[in-house]
Parts: sequence; C-alpha cells; structure tokens
Amino acid sequence: MDYLFFLTLPLHVSQQMVLFEKAQCSGQAFEIYRDVADATSLQLSPHISVKVVRGCWVLHEKPDYQGRCIALEEGDIELTNLWAESLPGAEPQNSPPMRIGSIRLAVWDYNIPHIDLFTEPEGRGRVTPYHDDTFETGSFGIPLNTASIQVHSGVWLVFSDPGFQGMVGVLETGVFPFPETWGFQSPFVGSIRPLKIVNVFFFCLLKAMVYDEPGFQGSCLEADSDVFSFCESEGDDATDGVNPDSKEITSAASLKIIGGLWVGYSHPGFEGQQYILEEGEYMDCSDWGGSEPLLSLRPILSDFLSPHLKMFSDRNFGDLGVNIDLSVPVINMDDTGYGVKTQSIDVIGGVWVVFEEPGFCGESYILEKGLYGSPEDWGAGFRMDDSASFVLLFVPQVQLFSDPGFQGTVLALEDSVASLQDGSTVASCKVLAGSWLAFEGQDFSGRMYVLEVGSYPDLRAMGFFNTSSSIQSLQITGFEFSLPAVTVFERVGLRGKRVVLTDGSVNLQLDAGCSRVQSVLVEGGMWVLYEEINYRGAQILLKPGEIPDWHQFSNWRKIGSLRPLLQKQVHFRIRNRQTRLMMSLSGNLDDVKLMRIQETEETDGFEQIWLYQNGHLHCKMLEECCLSPSGSVTMAGSRVGLNPEPQNHLWSITPEGFIRYTPTSDLVLEVKGEQAYMAKHSIVICVSNLRLFIIFVEDVGL
Repeated sequence: MDYLFFLTLPLHVSQQMVLFEKAQCSGQAFEIYRDVADATSLQLSPHISVKVVRGCWVLHEKPDYQGRCIALEEGDIELTNLWAESLPGAEPQNSPPMRIGSIRLAVWDYNIPHIDLFTEPEGRGRVTPYHDDTFETGSFGIPLNTASIQVHSGVWLVFSDPGFQGMVGVLETGVFPFPETWGFQSPFVGSIRPLKIVNVFFFCLLKAMVYDEPGFQGSCLEADSDVFSFCESEGDDATDGVNPDSKEITSAASLKIIGGLWVGYSHPGFEGQQYILEEGEYMDCSDWGGSEPLLSLRPILSDFLSPHLKMFSDRNFGDLGVNIDLSVPVINMDDTGYGVKTQSIDVIGGVWVVFEEPGFCGESYILEKGLYGSPEDWGAGFRMDDSASFVLLFVPQVQLFSDPGFQGTVLALEDSVASLQDGSTVASCKVLAGSWLAFEGQDFSGRMYVLEVGSYPDLRAMGFFNTSSSIQSLQITGFEFSLPAVTVFERVGLRGKRVVLTDGSVNLQLDAGCSRVQSVLVEGGMWVLYEEINYRGAQILLKPGEIPDWHQFSNWRKIGSLRPLLQKQVHFRIRNRQTRLMMSLSGNLDDVKLMRIQETEETDGFEQIWLYQNGHLHCKMLEECCLSPSGSVTMAGSRVGLNPEPQNHLWSITPEGFIRYTPTSDLVLEVKGEQAYMAKHSIVICVSNLRLFIIFVEDVGL
C-alpha cells in the first residue's frame, strides 16, 4: 500500500477535573468526571483552585449551561469570583463565595476542531474555515471581517484582536448569526484558537484486561506494557507486559482498556492489521473493527504534542519526487496538490493515524515519531578485494590488579588475551591507552564490559553485577574511523519504524520514542548499548554492521540506553600496501591551494602524519585544514588537496583499508600518475571498481 488519503488523530480518553474549595489546591476537593447540569450545591470560597487532569471543560454561571462561562484547558488555575465582581457595589475583598451554575465537558477527544467565519450575517458571504490556532485572521494587523460564525466541532476561543488579545468569546458547537451572539459589538475577529487536549499518555496508568473469549469470558490476563505474542509460552519474554498472576491465553477475543491508548495486531510480533484501542470496553472483534482475535498488543508511549510529519512520494525520502509538510490533519490528501501516493514518511513529532481512503475510512496505521522508509515499514505489506586487509599498529595498555584499589600483583597487557593465567584474579584495573572489552568467560565469551581510558578501583566500577565474578579474557576494541551513526528498527530484518541516532541517549524510549528494538544497523562508529537506562545494566559493543534480529543476538528484552564509544584522537601514517610509500603533503605552506597530496618515501616529518576528527582527515603539518576534493564537482578522477573550510567533505576508513569519500560512498582514494598533466604519484578520487589505494594505518604515538 502506497496511497494515503487522510491523516488525523481521533483519540478518546477518560476525563477528570478537580475543583478545590480554596486557593492553592486546598480545602475540600470535588472530583468531576462528567457534565453537571446543576452545580450550585458546591460550597466554594471567593478564591478557588481548579486542576484539569484530562479534557477541556467549561464553567457556566447558571444551571443548565446558561449565562457567562469560563473555558478551562488541562493544567492548574486559580479563579476569583469574576461574576460577582461585576455586580454593583461589590468590593473585591468582600466578594461572596464563588458560585458555579453548571459544568460541561467541552472537549473529550483528539478529533479535528472546525469553525467557519462568514463575511455576512446568517452564514452568507465568503466563508473561511479554520482547524487550528490562528494568530491573525486578517492581514497587516487588520482583523477579518466576520459577521456570522458556525462551529462544527470543538470549543473555540474567539478574540477581537490579533495575537489572542482583546475581548474573548467562548463558542461551542452551533450557529452564531450575528456578532452579538458571541458577545462582540462589531463584526471583526482578530484571532481564534480551539481548546485542546494536551496531556500525553506516557504519564497515564497503562492497563488492559484481556480475555480469550468474547463478552469478557474465559481466561483473563492483565497487561501494562508490550505483549509481543499471546501465543508464546508463559515464561517467554514475549509476554513481559503480562501480570505474572494472570492466566495464560493464546489470543485476545475481548478487551477492557482501563488506561492509556493501545494498538492491537492481528499477528504476533506487532505485525498485520492494526487497531486503535482507546479507553473503554470491547465485547468482541467487531468492536475494534476486526474479524479475528488479536495476537499481540502494545501501548503507545509517545508524546502527542507538536504534531509534525513529512510525506514523500519516493521511497527512502528521495528528493526526486514530491513531498509535503503537515502539522494539521488532512481530510483528503488529493486536495493538497501533493497527491495520494506516499512511499516514505518522516514523523517529526506527535502521533499520527493514516488511512487508505478519504474521510477516516479504509485500513489505518499508527505512526509514531521516527522514519518510515517504505510502506512496509508502517505495516502496509510484507512485501572488493578479498586479499586486502586493514592493519592498525597501535599499542593499547591495561594494568590488571589482583586486589581492589590497585593493590596486589599487577599484570600489564598490550594485546588481547583469550584466557588469563590459571589462578589469576582481577579486582581493579587501569586502562592507560585504547579501549578494551573485558569478558567474564574465556575466549571472549560471557558478559561483556567496555573499559575506556581511566581507573577502575573495583569490579563494580567496571560495571560488574556480581562482585564474585572476575575477568577471564580481554580484547582490544581497535579503532573505527567513521562518524557515529546507528539506526534502530521496531521490526526484525531492518524493517518497520526506524530511529536514526548520531549521539548518545540515556533513555532510548523517552529521547527517541523507541520503546522496542528488534533489529539494528550500525552505519558508523562503535556503539555501547546498555540494557537499562542511564548507561546501566548489561553492555554490548557494536561495530558497523547489521543485526537483523536483536533479541536472538542479545537475548535482551530491550535497549535502555546507548552511546558512541569515545575514541582518543590518534595520529597515524597512511602507507600504500602495494608501493609501501607514504601519503604525504607537499608544497609551499604560504599557498594552501597549491599544495598537493602525493605518496612519497617515508620521512620523519609532520607532512606524513594524519589525524581523523569528526569525519575529517587533517595533516599534522597544517591541522586547521582538512583533506577535500579539488574543484566544484567531485567525481572519479578529481584530485584531492587541503581546504580550510571543511564543509561536507567527510571521509571514512573501512576495515578493508579503503579511504572512502562519505558523500559518495563509491568513491575512494587512489594513486594516479599515468596522465601527462598529472604529477607522478598524485592522489586522486576514483570509483571503487578501479585499482584501489589500499593502505596501512600506522600509529605514531603523538
């Protein structure tokens, strides 16, 4: 499926408002869950507090929702007896108690607000529809001429001046044929905005009661988080979200959603048809719009604020097709001029529901914050030189102590060790150079712990769970010369919603909106992944590559946090494997543009010493400049030189020994000198299927 016609977020939630007898949320509390036609029995002081937990409410001066009103959105507010202040002779300090005639729940879901402004009375003249906040309805500070209004849905605040200033009227669903009907004397409206539910589900109680027979019959289980598959055995990680006291079931035939917003799936593993499950009761499959029981279930743990989405007609967010930015719902995509063909989506903020047909119809899909490179990602169908090697000559150093606090016997290592000497114990260590992986088992097996340069006075400082454990083998991490980038996917096989990270996250679920990870693609750098948040729990170090099934690879339930491994800046030489010559900088330092990158015999000078930093290659002789292609167009055969303005000239060094030009990954460095116009041994960029510039990287210890 690559056609999306309509987008919206029609989410219903339970509502609550609390009225406090006195200011600062003190005195008797009155909890309100539904409309109150006569609230005159509430005993209140002249100054009260109101806490709107969920929904948007309207307080009316008189019973049966009559008289003046006050609109309340989610949050806390202090109210004085405004209605009494307008009475003749009333003193503010002697105001009578606050009197509320009636209470009305005005907004209870996330449906689209809709208001029409007409230029003439009684719904005549030019009509202008609105669905969201409008800071200025007119132009150049002049309000829009508005003689009548019709509110189709929602509750709207109508202001006489731009910027939500001036007189305000509160309008609920209905027809307002003249300005006097919304409290204005002149036919002008400067700005408008609808009341909105802004609370997010992440902070709500998450609870679902699941039954294996229709009508809430049969076995029942209680879920408060993801249920990967009802079909799995009771002890399987797939049922982590299930209360251990619940009975085992194999499918969900009826449901009671007690708290939160959930999504049900027709297949295990969050695959197949998706169904939005709002708070309420679902007697059988037809109540959620399906024809069969659900086999997996999960809550939505995303932030509903600041909705923003970008749609692309090409797969993988291609620039050749058309795209459109959206921050408000669209009833019919065909009306936007963008069209109805969508093959990739970038959800920048909020939670969106997309439909295959106009007008809330057809199959629907829930899209949370992240990247969807193809329709399959949102569930719309489940449709070199082998002899080359990369050699890094670097001398890491670690000191292992037999007792805590760097006491006892010491063992110094400069290379990986598959098995420490029999009887040797490690209780503390100092990493002097490089990064190391410590393992609880021999041959680099068992739990892994990443040790970077620093001092570790005991096993707990190294991250060990059990202080009775010990290090049995150590391995050097080596170096990775590429910019850190990792993509996590919500489905196995590098499918489904993706989240791209280039920096660390102490809480992957909160920071990136990614509560479950089932496959991982490391595109650059080395990454340390932790099972728990705040860089705690079990650790795994990943280098560039694909992990199509994260659970099978790690046996973890989740990824709590992750970060790129910090690598010390290393100075090195680059040697051509075939000619044994060195990559060198030559020319006059007074004119950088005339300097050349060539291969020459080995010297002891800085012109042959290089460093890698933030994707750029720098020469020690001129560190403020970086390696970049010459000319305005980069193509095979382009020469390389130094540029004081790095821009996007980024490089990576592969494990095979290729120096790749990152913006165009099929271009690598090569030595050329055959052409008459080119100096012998000049270094140029070539396509990767030509003769390659295979290198050694040699650390020089600076």
